[in-house]
Amino acid sequence: MLQLVSANILEVFGLDWKSMLFYAVNFLILLAAMIGLLYKPVKNMLKKKRENLDEVYAENEKLKAESETRDAEYNKKMEQLKLENARNAATAAEAAQAKADAIIAEAQEQAKSIVDAAKKESATQMEQLKGEYRNSVNNLAVQVAQKLLEREITEDDNNALIEQVLSDWEND
Repeated sequence: MLQLVSANILEVFGLDWKSMLFYAVNFLILLAAMIGLLYKPVKNMLKKKRENLDEVYAENEKLKAESETRDAEYNKKMEQLKLENARNAATAAEAAQAKADAIIAEAQEQAKSIVDAAKKESATQMEQLKGEYRNSVNNLAVQVAQKLLEREITEDDNNALIEQVLSDWEND
């Protein structure tokens, strides 16, 4: 029955074994032409695209490695600059401290010289005052002796005389 159905189907479509062979050969020729004209060029095009992508990927990896190297160099240089800045800051601080110490030493030296000059001046003034007081006391003693020799003095006269000489001395 299968043969009968298959024979009827072929007759309904108007196909015989020669037509079928012709269609099969045409299909194979079409398939070969499509492979030759489309598959190989598309395959070559995809191969070239793949090679281009591989080149781009390799270039990207190369640039990434170079970028990482430069980043590492940059970080290293930054650390060196930080260390150098820290050293410079320490050096500047030491220089400032030395300058401050020098200024303080100079100020102390000036203060000492001022104090020494003041001591010398006060000693000189003290000597002058002592000399003046000696002269004043001598003059006072001379005046008292002159007054005593001029007359006989009682105790009240003595006190009055001393008061007078002191007041004369203060007025001079």
